[in-house]
Amino acid sequence: MEKKNLNRKKALNLTSIGLFVAAIVIAVITVVMGTKVAEGGWAEFLHSLDMLQDFIMSLDNKYLIVIAILGVYVLRGVLPIPFPFILMMTGVMFRPVNAIIINTIGVTIVLLITYYWGKVTNGGVAIKKLEKYDNVREMMSHHGKAKLGVLVALRLIPSVPMNMVSKAYGGMKFPIDGFVVASLLGFFPKIWVYSVMGGNISQPFTWKFMGPIIFLLILSGVAALIVNFALEERKGDNKNVKGSDA
Repeated sequence: MEKKNLNRKKALNLTSIGLFVAAIVIAVITVVMGTKVAEGGWAEFLHSLDMLQDFIMSLDNKYLIVIAILGVYVLRGVLPIPFPFILMMTGVMFRPVNAIIINTIGVTIVLLITYYWGKVTNGGVAIKKLEKYDNVREMMSHHGKAKLGVLVALRLIPSVPMNMVSKAYGGMKFPIDGFVVASLLGFFPKIWVYSVMGGNISQPFTWKFMGPIIFLLILSGVAALIVNFALEERKGDNKNVKGSDA
């Protein structure tokens, strides 16, 4: 168990460091590629992206596009379609505020599908897989505010699969209202970031495009540290309880 705790602690620390380093690298790339010299080499490519965005914005049947996007989200509930791709494409097709609304509805659909899937199957293999994250399952099962906070943080950490967590919460019969609210709260930064990035896809080496992803990387790194700290605190409390019982 001690080795397992060490592996978890090391993995989360490395994840956090990796996210911070990635944020720094992207910031440097933004500064370098944002120069006039770099812009000249990308002019034709950026013009093509502008034309694509203008074409999509000029389409009349936007309701059909919304239905199609939500259909993709339904598929995302059962297939491993990359979330950033869906979120960004919605940002390309609609203005940021509308894209955020559509993506929020889509993510909610995915959350409900995977939650009820887990509820019907009693969590299936999802709960067993979560055991490799050490005390995460125990904290989720614990009655109180801690489990909501952990869920918010887990939604921010890239290395924790979204569907697996949803199925586990469904398997544990966690209240659906609290599950959806906490999940959306934790996932909203990604919805906002990728929706904004999609809207600025024709300006890939500007702070408008890169700034949100840098913010998300830093926030995710902080979330990983918070989860690690919470698990260490939990482990310490358990040791104290066992010591007092002895």
